[in-house]
Amino acid sequence: MRAAAVLALSAGVTVPAAIHAPAAHADWTNITGITEDSGRYTVTLPSTALWVKVSVLASTAPDAAVLASTEEVTPSGSWVTTKEPLALPQGTALGDYPVRVDYRLPDETTKQWTGGTYGHHKHVGVGKISFDRPSTDWDHRTVVLSGTTTLWDPSTGERTTAPEGTKVRLSLPVEDSGITHRTLTADALVRADGTFALPVTPNGSLQNGTATVLTAGTDLDPDRATAVPTFGIDATVVYRISSNVGRYRVLAGTDVLVTGRVERLTPDGWKPFAGAPVVASGGAQPTFATTPTSLGGVTAAADGTFSLNVRPYYGTDVIYTALRPSPYYANDSRPYDQNDIAVPQPFSYSSYRITLDEYGKVTATGSLGGNCYETQPVVLQYSRDGGRTWGTLRSGTAPYCGGYNLSAWGYTDARYRVHHPVTDQLVAKAGASIHLARYETRFSAFTISPTRPVLNGRMTVSGTVQRKVNGVWKAYPGARLTLYLKPKGDTRWYWVTKSVTTNAYGNFSYRATAYEDGYWVMGLQPPAGYFYSETNAKYIDAR
Repeated sequence: MRAAAVLALSAGVTVPAAIHAPAAHADWTNITGITEDSGRYTVTLPSTALWVKVSVLASTAPDAAVLASTEEVTPSGSWVTTKEPLALPQGTALGDYPVRVDYRLPDETTKQWTGGTYGHHKHVGVGKISFDRPSTDWDHRTVVLSGTTTLWDPSTGERTTAPEGTKVRLSLPVEDSGITHRTLTADALVRADGTFALPVTPNGSLQNGTATVLTAGTDLDPDRATAVPTFGIDATVVYRISSNVGRYRVLAGTDVLVTGRVERLTPDGWKPFAGAPVVASGGAQPTFATTPTSLGGVTAAADGTFSLNVRPYYGTDVIYTALRPSPYYANDSRPYDQNDIAVPQPFSYSSYRITLDEYGKVTATGSLGGNCYETQPVVLQYSRDGGRTWGTLRSGTAPYCGGYNLSAWGYTDARYRVHHPVTDQLVAKAGASIHLARYETRFSAFTISPTRPVLNGRMTVSGTVQRKVNGVWKAYPGARLTLYLKPKGDTRWYWVTKSVTTNAYGNFSYRATAYEDGYWVMGLQPPAGYFYSETNAKYIDAR
């Protein structure tokens, strides 16, 4: 302790000096301790500690004997470690013993911590680890990992090996050039001589692996994991592949035969690559690390040939053949071959409509609801035997699965549909068949009298209208008619009246005015379900 005041002499006068308080500091908290694999003891104290003493006690009793103690410690950062293992008296039973740590930090008094435990156990661990070869290659993919073990008995100071049958857990992260990221985990049993060995097929390099002894019970304390040496591969395989498909276009769910050959470059030139794992894929070309949408695989025969059935999915336009990804391929290369294949996709008709107008024209409109990148063919078809056979009325197109409009002269009574033949993009499909029919009509008689009426005089327009019912022409009563006139020298027709109707016998008569010279025609106003008809044009020369 520094004095609280200092006496200063000046001219025989005694005066008080300034009072200096101790420097401010914070108490060290959260002290923990751990028994190292070597038998040393580490406690979390700052490296600036002025004095540290670690003691192992026989028990937690206040007057417990000190079994071992040391003041020789090595500071490092926020902890200190005893320089040597704490050697308990020979014959001390194995077990856990309380620890007392006396310490003094700068600007503090001596303090004591008693929360620790010293593990007086046998320490077992893994010693040296090695491989039986420096690397693996395509033809030699398995390596043998060997190692030794250590067992230290602190009660006797004897160092031996782990007991026979002890398990060593190996955790081996595999790096295979980005193809996958995985960790191999396996257990090896210690042999009578304290060593262990394990064959491993990593198919890649080993990075940052560890080996740890697995113990059961309380008499053995496992050491920290031992690092497994890094282990590489020889990526030297160079190959080439060729393939063919049996058919160019197939329906979805249909198998396609893929055949080909794969060869490997050797010091003696290109040779069959026997046993190579061939894989077929679709959708996108394979890369060094990936096989997109695998369609199937097979192992190449002794002569390098292969044959496999694959089932392409909707939208596939290329089948790729390559070898399965492997880190053994040289220069990150992965050759592949490709074959065009078309798998037509299903689709549905939308806005589907077929009509038959009063003049006999059939019109089909709508669009193909598929997904395609080329103009698609469409056909307007008819059947006059109830749908048993079909003929073509008109062929057309639907640009990029879009809309179509097909028109043609039809029949009085028939079934109609739109048909799409199979293409590389879409399957063959017929739309719904629609029955369309109308009654035929005709003018069986048509007269105008007198044939040379007086200009602006009266003349009589008369005749008979019929309709066909079940193949028989019959009178058409109640038909509404329109009288048309095309004056001499004119190109247009003008209606004169729309109020002419037929009587119960299908006859009509109308008193018209001979306005001028010209052609006269009577036409039917067809209701729904009837065809239009009209008379021959009659020329009237008014006097």
